[in-house]
Amino acid sequence: MGDRKHILVVEDERVVARDIQRSLTDLGYEVPATAATGDQAIGLVAARCPDLVLMDIRIKGNRDGIETARILRERFDVPVVYLTAYADAPTVERAKATGPLGYLLKPVKALELRSTVELALYKHETDRRMREREHWLAATLRSIGDAVISTDADGRVDYMNPIAEALTGEPLAGALGRPCRDVLQLVDERTLEVMENPMEQALRAGETVHVDGVLSALAGDGRLVSDSTAPIVDDRGRILGSVMVFRDVSEKRRIARELDLAERLATVGTMAASIAYELNNPLAVVVANLALAVDEVRRHLGEAASWTGPVERALEEAARGAADVTRIAADLGAFSRSDRGDAAVIDVCEVIERSLELAAGDIGSGAEVVVELGAVPDVEADPTRLLRVVSNLVTNAAQAMAPGGRLTIVSRTDAAGRAVIEVADTGCGMSAEVRRRAFEPFFTTRENGGTRGLGLAICHGIVASLGGEIELESEPGVGTTARVVLPAACATAPACEVPPPPSRSSTRGSILVVDDQPLVLSAIERVLGGEQALTCSGTAREALELIERGTCFDLILCDLMMPDMNGVDLHRELLARHPDQARRMVFLTGGAFTPETLEFIRSVPNRRAEKPFDPSALRGLVRQVLDEYGSSA
Repeated sequence: MGDRKHILVVEDERVVARDIQRSLTDLGYEVPATAATGDQAIGLVAARCPDLVLMDIRIKGNRDGIETARILRERFDVPVVYLTAYADAPTVERAKATGPLGYLLKPVKALELRSTVELALYKHETDRRMREREHWLAATLRSIGDAVISTDADGRVDYMNPIAEALTGEPLAGALGRPCRDVLQLVDERTLEVMENPMEQALRAGETVHVDGVLSALAGDGRLVSDSTAPIVDDRGRILGSVMVFRDVSEKRRIARELDLAERLATVGTMAASIAYELNNPLAVVVANLALAVDEVRRHLGEAASWTGPVERALEEAARGAADVTRIAADLGAFSRSDRGDAAVIDVCEVIERSLELAAGDIGSGAEVVVELGAVPDVEADPTRLLRVVSNLVTNAAQAMAPGGRLTIVSRTDAAGRAVIEVADTGCGMSAEVRRRAFEPFFTTRENGGTRGLGLAICHGIVASLGGEIELESEPGVGTTARVVLPAACATAPACEVPPPPSRSSTRGSILVVDDQPLVLSAIERVLGGEQALTCSGTAREALELIERGTCFDLILCDLMMPDMNGVDLHRELLARHPDQARRMVFLTGGAFTPETLEFIRSVPNRRAEKPFDPSALRGLVRQVLDEYGSSA
């Protein structure tokens, strides 16, 4: 009995109702009650929802059978078969609007009753399963993490899931029936030209297509998406439409580009460090000897003015050329370094103000400079290296503007409590391609040869080493905004101290110079020999032996990177045996640092002098250290 179908008969003629009830019972159906009015039918259906209702169109009461059937379908989803003696066109049209599963004309014959009821029950069950399947499919498409758009055979949108609505900015209700090219437009990531719509392409080609593009016709404003689009084909090979599944890959592409850039920077950085190191040793010789030669020529200028004038000018020009090479080597060295430098807690606003002073010559008098220094946390960084970042951004902004432009420098705190520095200009701006390549080493758009294309690459490396981020926003013809975001300093980080000014003392001391480059030794001897008592050594082992034999020095100038025993090894040996001599060491470096050397430099208080060194600066450093430590005797 539990498997028998329950049917409700709605018929206001009692004899006809009982006859139909008896016939249905004979056919194996359960018909526990009949109804004579629409209200009775609604009440019985609400009490026990039947599997089918046989509904007379003309019944007593305020509602006829068609109105009652509409209510039953809307409220209870009950299938209806109409019983009627009337088959006029207006009645049939009204009945069709309620979606009946069949019609039975009175008087009802048993054979027709059986076939109509069985077909109605079968069709209702099939429709129910199809609706459940459609509901499941729609829920699946709504829940999927990718955007989904489908079209009919004419390329008109017939479905979009919520992800597609969000990415395209088009609600499903507004997109239905519209050509897919009006709802979704892709432009080429590089050329920014409008691409053929992938769904139209799939319909035309009859095959799956894969496309990457930007969801916007405006350069740089859209999201980069990757999609797979296929025609919808039935089992007879007919193309019924197309379906496109796509996702926002902007963040994934950004991370991939950053990783690629990091790998290239690491590779180029290794090469740059080697080049800088190889340059700095001979440059130390050239710079020091040129400076000495210029001094000597000027000293004798009055004795032979007729020939020393041209010689002096030639030497000065050579010195300027050597200075340019020195700056190139310094840029290469800075680019290759990924360490934090001599990190300390520093005031970001002070760095900004100092950078404006340094870039004053590049900004020019005609530019409008707007400075908005808001509240910003201190950061932990090497002051010199962070100053280099901000100065470079300010200089780039100034050089990008025509006279009368506006340069804006802003400091603020973001929602995460990080320090933000923004440098904005009203210059020529950058194309999307230039902006993508801006941080690549040796990439430049300037044609005057006044740049080596390392500035932004160096800035990127410094900011990354500080755990921060640097990004560019730009629009051609409007301007560029460079944004640096840095984490706030830890409360326990040391504060930055301003080093004391160099001493002007004329203290003479005993100095040991250790370097494996004979020309460097000769240059240092020329620079310091007139003021100090020098002992030169080409190896760290030889220097160690001198000290072991009892010779004490007031100062030891020692190259860090040497074969066999290097400066680090010598310091460790002296620290263990002659600690006073170890603390008197000043390290000479050409800029090449292994991780171990960097860790050593950070862990010891000893000063260091970068090659190539200016003779007067080296003399000042020596005097300062001699005054500080005094005689070793």
